[in-house]
Amino acid sequence: MRAFGSDRVSSSGKRLIVVCPRPKGWVARVPKTYTSAEHPGTAVLWEDCYFEVVVEEISGESVRYVLEPWLEHNIMRVTDAYDEASELRREAEHRAAVKRAAGRRTANFLGVLTGHLPARVQEALGSELGILPTRLTFISLILPFLFEVWAVNQMVRCYMTGTPISLWLLLLAGYIGAESALRLQIVLSQSRPIGSTVGFILYSLFYALAPRGIARVAPLKIDKRQALLGTPPPPDIELQDAIHVREPFLTLLSPPEQLLLAKRFGYDYRRQAFRIAWVILIISMAGVVSTVAKLRDSASVSLILSLILASIVALEQVQRLATLRRGPAGSVLAFLVRPFARKLLRG
Repeated sequence: MRAFGSDRVSSSGKRLIVVCPRPKGWVARVPKTYTSAEHPGTAVLWEDCYFEVVVEEISGESVRYVLEPWLEHNIMRVTDAYDEASELRREAEHRAAVKRAAGRRTANFLGVLTGHLPARVQEALGSELGILPTRLTFISLILPFLFEVWAVNQMVRCYMTGTPISLWLLLLAGYIGAESALRLQIVLSQSRPIGSTVGFILYSLFYALAPRGIARVAPLKIDKRQALLGTPPPPDIELQDAIHVREPFLTLLSPPEQLLLAKRFGYDYRRQAFRIAWVILIISMAGVVSTVAKLRDSASVSLILSLILASIVALEQVQRLATLRRGPAGSVLAFLVRPFARKLLRG
């Protein structure tokens, strides 16, 4: 029997064993039990003969299929072919899936920036890359949140040292805080994306100055037909979208809460937990280093408190990274996430 691609084929009596680098989508036979009948596996056409997939074993680096000659009394419910054309199609589908996954990861990472673009632009990106535009908005709130934390720290430091607080800092922190709160309320309550003022201004400049040959999305143009035909999603889809939008931050909840979400919605902490823990660790370590550098010049109560808090968060992330290999791990920052997960936790 001929193998294709990087597969390896061997035989044991009437059985054929195929070892391949990734799953082919074949379904193995389900044996008969006291309460259910036997279900034949995928019928695979191989060199003018049909074989049944009886065993599928997935290891870390390969998949092992065991095939037996098809029994005539069985009904073929699922069929497939094992030939050069089928393997080329499977390989093309695998490359396309890898490309889409890489595009989604890049889009989620760049969501810190692209989530500030106008809503129509976010919707176009979401449609093109297969991600929720509301998620881009949600992720983009990370930068304003970090700025607000820094601004509050600066104000506390000025108050403790008796230094006048900059009026520009007060105005900027107040505006960004109010705008971010409004954007968060819209994306959570209305499930629609919304950009920021800075993002709208920068994109509008790009839209006005970019050459006509470059594909652009009008930041303010509204498709009336789409607005009239648009309908709200069903409640179950809305809940799944809510899980998807909040997923990066749900890893901070307590293990029982994460297990409850896994039971209700199929939430898997492993998709985002390690990435979020590393991001928080890097940010908190940067805070520790910068605070230590400032303490060398002058010590103050606010600097000492900042150092203690940043150290606690950093040490916790180290502990979480070790625990996440065995199961979900909560964080002291859960109180920031819990108000936005109440609807999901209540079911």
